Amino acid sequence: MKRITLDQVIQLFPQGKFMGNTSAHIDGVIGIGEAQGIEAAGKASWVNDKNAPGIAPVSLHLGLLILSPKAYEYLKTSLTNFLIVDNPRAVFFQMVNELFRPERKTGIETTAVVHHSATIGNNVYIGHHVVIEENCVVGDNTSILHHTVLLAGTQIGKDCIIGCHNTIGNYGFGYEKDETGDYEVLQHLGRVIIHDRVEIHNNTCIDRGVLTDTVIHENVKIDNLVHIAHGVVIERNSLIIANALIGGSTRIGENSWIAPSVSVINKVTVGKNTMTGIGAVIVKNTEENLTYIGNPAIRMDEYKKWSEVRKKLLG
Repeated sequence: MKRITLDQVIQLFPQGKFMGNTSAHIDGVIGIGEAQGIEAAGKASWVNDKNAPGIAPVSLHLGLLILSPKAYEYLKTSLTNFLIVDNPRAVFFQMVNELFRPERKTGIETTAVVHHSATIGNNVYIGHHVVIEENCVVGDNTSILHHTVLLAGTQIGKDCIIGCHNTIGNYGFGYEKDETGDYEVLQHLGRVIIHDRVEIHNNTCIDRGVLTDTVIHENVKIDNLVHIAHGVVIERNSLIIANALIGGSTRIGENSWIAPSVSVINKVTVGKNTMTGIGAVIVKNTEENLTYIGNPAIRMDEYKKWSEVRKKLLG
């Protein structure tokens, strides 16, 4: 069991104010719902301002509680060590990442199939039944988990995590009618290029481009069951959430949030810093720094305006 001194935690967050015993230890982390009672001794947790007033200080026996100055005022009489910070959630999970991250595997499992022409970086993990085809590149410190397939020419950057059962680099759903009227597949000559620090969860498909590459830029995070069609470009630091569909040749601007079950039609541009509501259907370009909801998706301010009009008409 890993034991961490609170002094180690304090050194990570010099901007915080610590109240308690710096030589005390923590050996794990728990949610605040489990943090009340003597069995929580030696654990670390965090609490937000909303939940703090509902907790009896006498019930807390944590090794460390991370909270805001406002929450501290409610709980300061408990027999707990406190780290007081402006953003307790962010600090808590940064602490977990730094001090409680499970040891990462490296190496290539014996059931994996890696083509001899593939370039595999240092400290890579390739899981069971992974298939990596010819001329693929996998960067340093990247993990590719079980049953994922990288089709020929796919490039994965450094420090990426690719989950289980993903298919990356297959041809997309592109067809043209021949002279008899029958559909014939378009040859897809592009690749999938995934930059550094990208995370792709499970059961997601990313198609290679027809004539250009499909590109996922730095620090993009893609959830389970997402479909990214041929020729898509997703700019850095965007989040694509479960069940989203990104149509072909679409560009998603940086720092955008594509919510669960959002559909984006092909060949549109989603402006940077766009926020979408769950299930939104985007059928035209969006402006930057705005929220879009509905089917078809419209700006949040326009939606509110029309909601007021409807109320008056029905009133």
